[in-house]
Amino acid sequence: MLLNWCCFLAFLLSCLGKFTEGLNALENAGPLSPLKPNVLQDKFASYYVNNTISVKGITIGGWLVTEPYITPSLYRNATLLAKQQNSSGNVSIIDEFTLCKTLGNDASLTLLDNHFKTWITEDDFEQIQADGFNLVRIPIGYWAWKQNTSESLYIDNITYNDPYVSDGLQLKYLNQALDWAQKYELNVWIDLHGVPGSQNGFDNSGERMLYGDLGWLRLNDTKKLTLAVWNKMFQTFLNRGDKSPVVGLEIVNEPLGGKINVSDITDIYYEAFDQFKENQDLSDNTTFVIHDAFQGIGHWNLELNPNYQNVTDYYFNLTRANYSSQDILVDHHHYEVFTDAQLAETQFSRIENIINYGNSIYKELSYHPAVIGEWSGAITDCATWLNGVGVGARYDGSYYNTTLFTTGDKPIGKCTSQNPLSYWTQDYRNRVRQFIEAQLATYSAKTTGWIFWNWKTEDAIEWDYLKLKEAGLFPSPFNNYEYFRTDGSIDEEFSSSLSTQAFPRTATSAFSSATSTSRKSKNFASSNKLKASQMLSIDSMSSIWKMGMCAFVVTIFSFCMLL
Repeated sequence: MLLNWCCFLAFLLSCLGKFTEGLNALENAGPLSPLKPNVLQDKFASYYVNNTISVKGITIGGWLVTEPYITPSLYRNATLLAKQQNSSGNVSIIDEFTLCKTLGNDASLTLLDNHFKTWITEDDFEQIQADGFNLVRIPIGYWAWKQNTSESLYIDNITYNDPYVSDGLQLKYLNQALDWAQKYELNVWIDLHGVPGSQNGFDNSGERMLYGDLGWLRLNDTKKLTLAVWNKMFQTFLNRGDKSPVVGLEIVNEPLGGKINVSDITDIYYEAFDQFKENQDLSDNTTFVIHDAFQGIGHWNLELNPNYQNVTDYYFNLTRANYSSQDILVDHHHYEVFTDAQLAETQFSRIENIINYGNSIYKELSYHPAVIGEWSGAITDCATWLNGVGVGARYDGSYYNTTLFTTGDKPIGKCTSQNPLSYWTQDYRNRVRQFIEAQLATYSAKTTGWIFWNWKTEDAIEWDYLKLKEAGLFPSPFNNYEYFRTDGSIDEEFSSSLSTQAFPRTATSAFSSATSTSRKSKNFASSNKLKASQMLSIDSMSSIWKMGMCAFVVTIFSFCMLL
C-alpha cells in the first residue's frame, strides 16, 4: 500500500514538474516573428519599418463623396437652395443622390464644385504629411466616371439612369489630390465608396436606403457598369511607377453581406481581381484591396489564395493569374457604436474588445495582409446626422423614434458628445483618449496597419482627427501613449484601474485574455458579448505562484488519500 502510494506521489510530482515547465515556456515565450507581407507599392520609404509594411493612414471622407454628418452645412445649404427653387414643394435632401435629383444638374455642379474646391486643399496634404501619416485613403463614387450627365452616359457607352452629376468634376479633383500626395510623399488608396444601386444603403454610398432590397448586383446593368468602372480604374492607375503615389485600389467600400448574398460578393471580387491581373504588368505591385463585407475574421483567408485552389476554383478560374495571397489585402472596419449592446458596454469591455479584435486579425496575416481601414474615437452615436439626416441616436433612444426600427433596450443616457468640447466632462475626454490609444497601440502591433476615419468634420468631434489632436485626445506623435506601451500591451496601472472600475468589489481584477472576438462594423454590427474574468489570467501568474498552487493541490489530494 505504502509502495503504491509513493509511486503515485512520484507520478504526480513528475506531472507537476512538466506542467510548471510548460507554463514557464508560455510565460517566457517571445512574440511571434514579424510577418512581412509583400504588399503595397514601395513608393516612399516611410511606408516600411524594418522591411515590414506599416500603414499609418487617414481618410479624407466627405469630400468627393459627400456625407451629411461630415459637412452638414453643405446639406443645409442645398435644402435652402431647393426651397428657393420651389418654395411650395416638400424638400427632402438626405444624401448626394437626392441632392443632385432635387437641385438639378447646374445647381448641383456649382454647389459641389465649390465644396470640392474648398473642403480639401493642398494645405491639408501638407499637414497630413507633417503629422506623420504615410497614406491617404480617398473615397470616390462610381458616378465620377459619368461622361454625359444629361444623357446618363457612362464609360464604354453604358447608359445608366441616376441623378448624379459629374462630367469629369470629381476626377479633376482626384488627379489634383494625387499631385499633392506625390509632392508631399504620401501614398494613396483610391476607394470606390459607392457603386450602382448602392452596396449597403448607407448615405456614404451616395444613396441611403434604410429599408428594402439593395440595387447593386440585382438591378439591370449595375454589375455591367461596376465592371466597366473597375476596368477603367485599373487602366488608369496601374503600371504608373513613380509617376503616381497610388499604392492600393479598393474595389468597393462596405458591401453589406446579408442584404447582398455573400456568394455574389465573392464572385464579383474574383471577377474584379481577374480584371486587375489582366491590366497589371509584372513590374507593378499595386495592392488589390477588398473589404470584408462584414463577414467574420478569417472569412477571406482561403479566398483569392492560390494555396487553396479548390476554394478559388469554386468561384472563378484564376489559373491564368500569377499571384500570391499576400497581393490581396483585406480591409476591416471597426466601430463600437452601432448597436445598443456596444453602446452599453463598460470601458473595460470596450478596451478588451479592441485588444481581442487585434489579436484575432493577427492570425489572418499569414493568409492575407489586413488593415483596419476605418475606425474612430467615437464611444457614442450622438454626432449630428451620423445615422442619417433626420435620424437620431441609439444612445438616447431617439434613433427608434425617427426610424421604423425597434428595440427592447432602454436608452443608455443623454447625448452630449455632439456638443462642443467645452461641454465634455473630463471623464468623457479620458475615455475617448483611452479608446483611441487602445486602437492605435493594438492595430500598430497586431495588423498591417490602420487608417483613421476621418481627417476632419465640421462638428463631429469623435470622428475628427484634427479636433481630437488639438484637444490632446489623439496622441501626437502617434506612439505618445499614456495608457499603453509601444509594443501594444496595456499599461499595468491603467489595466488595474479599469478592472477596479469594472469589478469594484474585486480589487485584484485584471484584464482577461478572452478567446472569443467581438467584431463591430459601421451601420451594421454583430456583437459578441465578452465575459471578462474577475481572476488573474494564468499568463500573469509568477512561476513560484504556479508551483505553489500545484503543490498545494497535490498536498490536499495526498492527505485525502491517506485518510
